[in-house]
Amino acid sequence: MIIFYIFAVLLIIQSLISLQQGFDYLAYFRKFKNNSGFTPLAAIIAPCKGLEDSMNEYLKSLFEQDYPNYQIVFVVESATDPAFTEINTWQAKYPNIKAQCLVAGQSKTCGQKVHNLQVAVSSLNDEVEVFAFVDSDVCLPSHWLSALVTPLADKEVGATTGYRWFIPSTGNLASLLRSVWNGSIATSLGGHRNNFAWGGSMAILRETFKLIDVKKYWQGTVSDDYALTKAVKNAKLYIKFVPVCLVPSLGSCSLAQLLEFTTRQIIITKVYSPKLWWLLLVSNAMFNIVFFLGLFLSFYQLLVNYNYWPLLLILSIYILGVWKSYLRIKAVKLVLSDYKEVISLYRLSYYLLSPLVALIFFYNLIMSLRTNQIAWRGVIYELKSDNSTEIIN
Repeated sequence: MIIFYIFAVLLIIQSLISLQQGFDYLAYFRKFKNNSGFTPLAAIIAPCKGLEDSMNEYLKSLFEQDYPNYQIVFVVESATDPAFTEINTWQAKYPNIKAQCLVAGQSKTCGQKVHNLQVAVSSLNDEVEVFAFVDSDVCLPSHWLSALVTPLADKEVGATTGYRWFIPSTGNLASLLRSVWNGSIATSLGGHRNNFAWGGSMAILRETFKLIDVKKYWQGTVSDDYALTKAVKNAKLYIKFVPVCLVPSLGSCSLAQLLEFTTRQIIITKVYSPKLWWLLLVSNAMFNIVFFLGLFLSFYQLLVNYNYWPLLLILSIYILGVWKSYLRIKAVKLVLSDYKEVISLYRLSYYLLSPLVALIFFYNLIMSLRTNQIAWRGVIYELKSDNSTEIIN
């Protein structure tokens, strides 16, 4: 019992630190101001593969950005991709927006997305001063590009980033768990200088891109954002998180899709950020052992010895987690105003499912011990290292 008490107290301390991060996260969302005025010529680089559930909303949001001077570079692997035809249709609807769709061909030495980005960046003329990157499974607010570009006027900012928030189109358990799992990572971003870039919503000055040699970091990699993050940090710059560039990703998933997605993220983390992977492993293992074994022990102690202290410790850990989830949702609703009703509809899931999400993380971590192989958009990759990728199929 003494060992249980020691680890339970340690977990409560960890939970209190995590709760403070939740307060900081909400405070940052509330106080964040993004002054306009810095509007250099920007190129939105949009790699696509296949048709997303919300493809029409995505394309419409790209062509209707409230930004004075921008162009769009779509890039696909093949002209036979159905996204290629759909993009051409939308280009015709907005003749005043300069847009093109490039065919990159198959990648040989790196992830297909990274290859597509390299082709797109190389196609741009020198007049373009900002590269903004976006994934095809999100819907952008009209202020997205302006908000992402403005902080780049600060020379200490190497890149800016938003993040993704999954909005379940149905209330099935797997979709809700995916949203909670992904949301737990979102809270690690904030007003500090230890942020990471997320490839689905990030921007960088062309000058900075060349100065820190992002192309070199992209060689042989499958993760565009981990590589860009490493390039920025090695150059002693920092990544600024822009809360209003938190973007919704609409859709649902099955349990199999949930486990595939989450395990892929953890395998990528193991290869590209091993220190973070070890931190996740230790903290997650401690939580699961203390919480779930402690839950069983608590009821046993209560029924046999009338000892209620173990149960109080477990409930304290759980309540602190619920409290942080409440703060997270409160912050997210400030910027995703169009989806407040949907988020509120599922708020109990966000508050109460954290223990199940911890089990999913544990599954992800165990599975990532077994392999460095991932399947992504129909391609199987073997991640040899952070700068070496083998395309299996």
